[in-house]
Amino acid sequence: MKAVESAEIIFLVDNATDSLSSSPGFFESEFSRLRRRGMPWLSGKCLCCAAHGLSCLITVHAGSDSHTLLFDAGPEEWVFERNVVRLGVDLAAVGAVVLSHGHWDHAGALPRALQMITMANGGHPVPTYMHPAMFALRATRSADGRLRQMELVPGVAVLSGNGADVRLTCYERFACDETFYVSGEIPRLTRFERGFPGQYRQTATGDWELDEIMPDERFVAIHVAGKGQVVFTACSHAGLINVLTEAKARFPHVPLYGVFGGFHLSGTTERIIPETVAALAPFDLRLIAPGHCTGWRAIGALAAAYGERVVPSAVGKTFVL
Repeated sequence: MKAVESAEIIFLVDNATDSLSSSPGFFESEFSRLRRRGMPWLSGKCLCCAAHGLSCLITVHAGSDSHTLLFDAGPEEWVFERNVVRLGVDLAAVGAVVLSHGHWDHAGALPRALQMITMANGGHPVPTYMHPAMFALRATRSADGRLRQMELVPGVAVLSGNGADVRLTCYERFACDETFYVSGEIPRLTRFERGFPGQYRQTATGDWELDEIMPDERFVAIHVAGKGQVVFTACSHAGLINVLTEAKARFPHVPLYGVFGGFHLSGTTERIIPETVAALAPFDLRLIAPGHCTGWRAIGALAAAYGERVVPSAVGKTFVL
């Protein structure tokens, strides 16, 4: 993985909106970005829309070169398109797309995102990295025993028809001139991180089987010179500690600097908040940016343990490293 001089991360979709909290010098809030772009007065007609899901645009710079990767697209095309337009984001530079795992809240807007990218770049197909296990019908079981099905991830034919050069793989890859690392399947090593409890998937025969491990999940990483490795984990169904352990193992000579994304410490996984917070300490991260599915209890516990190193993400927020 090539080192880059700097990186800019824009959250196009996230569960929360927050422009009022105090701001460290390395990020810009949604309000500040809109004012800088010419918003003459504060108005809801200018603002982004928060939604249950995640999408972030990561741009890295090295000398005169820059590369941009779209990490997930959020749940729904209207939210993605509205936020991209209101933030004034130019999608023409997107050189690759990564879908982190096969859930609707990360994949629902992907066809429209690809349309917008190819409309901006002159119609060039976009390398789109996906795991072949992402496309199965998934569900959770309710208390009365019924299965609550999830929206399917758009299929290869749909994505290809909207501009994707779909690259299905279970293995690690590099993207955009080796400036982005796309992980393979994440080893499950910790005793307390158990995936997505109670999730099922439909088999080819129409039967339902437990699908708690979710092998299709992967993370993205970059190496910012002078800082270290920055990891992007959309939902951490593999477990945040397993994700960081694998990132460290893949690049043992690059210190971990920060982690962005959903840590999935809400709902049934709230029980592992204390173990997760404690297990983070040895990584000595300088920046912890929880968002999406992390949950308020976990964000509070992380902030209590790690203080100003914890800077939650929010829709429209831009981080500069």
